[in-house]
Amino acid sequence: MAIRVSLVVETSSPSIAQSPTYEMRPQGLIRESAKLADEKAFASLLTDSIRESIEDSLGKNVLALLVSKGLLDDPENPRELERQLNSTFGNASAVLERIIVKGLYQKLRIPFDSNLSFDYAKALEVARNVHLVESRRK
Repeated sequence: MAIRVSLVVETSSPSIAQSPTYEMRPQGLIRESAKLADEKAFASLLTDSIRESIEDSLGKNVLALLVSKGLLDDPENPRELERQLNSTFGNASAVLERIIVKGLYQKLRIPFDSNLSFDYAKALEVARNVHLVESRRK
């Protein structure tokens, strides 16, 4: 079964060809919709983890200040968040990134080993993949 979307232009001339018809498969739409919902759910989970981690470690006032400076405007862009944290906290930003990832991993029930080398963007990608796999199982 396919959903057809057509643009119909009425004309008095029978020689004008009809516009092309575009087909979209419902299952493709459903998959895209589910994928978008999963991405939004992960973004929400990540935002919550960032907020909670910063509030728990630095307090509500610091969180409010960082939010007012746009810290959570694009939480899914790890490089931008790293840049913003680094410009605000310098080398201490690495500690905050670990705290954020540790909180996110706890929510997703992913073991976190603080002794391993750490890359914030890669850690978020692992979390995103685990979240997507778990959401597909449901």
